[in-house]
Amino acid sequence: MPPLSPLDILYIVLAFCALWVSAAMFWLIFQAAMLVKNFNDVLAEVQDKVDRIEYAISTIRHRFESATGSMASVLAPMERLVDYVIEKRGKKH
Repeated sequence: MPPLSPLDILYIVLAFCALWVSAAMFWLIFQAAMLVKNFNDVLAEVQDKVDRIEYAISTIRHRFESATGSMASVLAPMERLVDYVIEKRGKKH
């Protein structure tokens, strides 16, 4: 095997440099992809929690509206009764 010339050694060093640059670029792209994936996972969790809060609030609102609707049907006769009692007391005095 003939001895390596300085130009051959330079080409070998440049090949290893290209290999390391390629590995570093691959690692950076992989890290960026993992960062985007983690960000997407966090956004999905936040969206899920917001959906749960929205569902809970709408459920509470629906229950409150149905309760006030039934209370109105109970309070209407009570209002007439109170008006009647006030009217009778007004006639006595």
